[in-house]
Amino acid sequence: MKKRIFIDMIMLNAISLVLVVVALCFVFYSQFSRIVKSELQDRADLFRNADTQTAMRGLIIFKPNDMRITLIRPDGIVAFDNAVETEGLTNHLDRKEIVEALKTGWGESRRLSDTMGLETYYYAVRLADDSILRVAKTTSSIWGMFSGVLPAVVCIIFVILVIGYSLAGNLTKRIVAPINNSRLNTKSAPPYDELVPFIRTIEQQREHIATQLLDLQNRTDTTSAIMNNMREGIILVSRQGLILSVNKSAAAFFETDTTMNGRNILELIRDIELLERVKDALSGNRSELDIQRSGKSYRVFFSPVTDSGAIILFLDITEKIMVEQKQREFSANVSHELKTPLTSIYGRAEMLYNGIVKENDKHTFFGRIKDEAARLITLIEDIILISELDENKGQETFEEVSLFTVATEVAEALSLKANEHKVAVSISGDATMSAGRSMIYEMFYNLIDNAIKYNRPGGTVNVNVSKLEDKIELAIADTGIGIPHDAQNRVFERFYRVDKSRSKKTGGTGLGLAIVKHIVLLHKGKMALQSSEEQGTLVTITF
Repeated sequence: MKKRIFIDMIMLNAISLVLVVVALCFVFYSQFSRIVKSELQDRADLFRNADTQTAMRGLIIFKPNDMRITLIRPDGIVAFDNAVETEGLTNHLDRKEIVEALKTGWGESRRLSDTMGLETYYYAVRLADDSILRVAKTTSSIWGMFSGVLPAVVCIIFVILVIGYSLAGNLTKRIVAPINNSRLNTKSAPPYDELVPFIRTIEQQREHIATQLLDLQNRTDTTSAIMNNMREGIILVSRQGLILSVNKSAAAFFETDTTMNGRNILELIRDIELLERVKDALSGNRSELDIQRSGKSYRVFFSPVTDSGAIILFLDITEKIMVEQKQREFSANVSHELKTPLTSIYGRAEMLYNGIVKENDKHTFFGRIKDEAARLITLIEDIILISELDENKGQETFEEVSLFTVATEVAEALSLKANEHKVAVSISGDATMSAGRSMIYEMFYNLIDNAIKYNRPGGTVNVNVSKLEDKIELAIADTGIGIPHDAQNRVFERFYRVDKSRSKKTGGTGLGLAIVKHIVLLHKGKMALQSSEEQGTLVTITF
């Protein structure tokens, strides 16, 4: 208590001293300014009744060097200046003191240099021939004076504070020393009998607070660990609309950090519809809302918490929606792909059954039915295979497989088709890897089969296997018709065809490259596609 009083007195003395110094600076500065102005006026009045020639002769004879004197013609041109060369001076008709002197016979002004801490006074009088004589003097500004005395003031204040602090410390040392030396966190005897109840109460409160803090810290750590490791975004809001907690997922959703605690919910959520749902939740109503953000889909749940506020839960349902969409697309595509050959088979079979087909044409009809049935079987086999790959059932027992050997077997199996399309297939390089042999065979078959079908007569298909430092690279290049740029990102989708009419003619099911993609992913590989229309295609697979 006493120490605080002494410090306050010291601060009061220091402030009073500063105010006195500032007031004296203003008084001295004001007096000094009046002296300078009086001196300038006296000097200028000596030439008030003279003309330009007379003033020039007087200035040349006396050569004053304690102030700047400028002689200005009625048109604003500087005729004489004892401080600078007149050639570099601009027209002075716009100067305040010149304008006033031309109107009233005399004028004055002052200009301050903030960077130098200087102030220049100007006083001008109109001569007999309407020329202007201006005198000027530069002195320290009020801020310059302040900067000059500031070190002394600081030193004086510092000395007074040191002395006051020492005196206050000595006066209060004997009173507060026993209390300062006591240890409230131990069961030592209090320094004064009067402090016994106080010390006992503090000790009880300290033990109680320590227990509560430990329990609260454990709960906080558990809650924080759970919330920050959740993929779902969670925001806790008080009944007053203040943010109690934001986990990392919610902070990432709103592109902010988790230091929003204590702020109003309006600072985090700017969407009007979301804010309305938050308001309803604080009023006790549950609701949910589907929103889109940054290409993802979220389902937001707004749940009230009795007497506390509300919980906002952001659930990422992008993958679920994509899976549902793919399932719908797959079902629609499967239905369409199965319906087409079945319709063809049914139509021709009905014509044969009704005896509409001529005897000579029956062989052709049976052949078309056989082809459509074969296509249907191939399509069903591909659908079964890709379903197994989706469910990871395609992971057969892995063994050491020679990629050159498998690629050669595929080339031999497709040799008749290659000869039919007049396409030459070549295999080069070799590497061995742990893989499912039948899946690698299926991968090569689909890639080489496509390279043959979509090639041109006289074209080539080159399969190159290369062993690098820690990986294996397969390159399947053809000289075929190529793939348009806008279709390259979709050729690995199920049932996608760049040219549907050509694919039907070549017998494709639209699942070949989708199967290749699944096989590569099951073997933890990567695929890259480079193609240009009429320039061929290069598929690169890296294991």
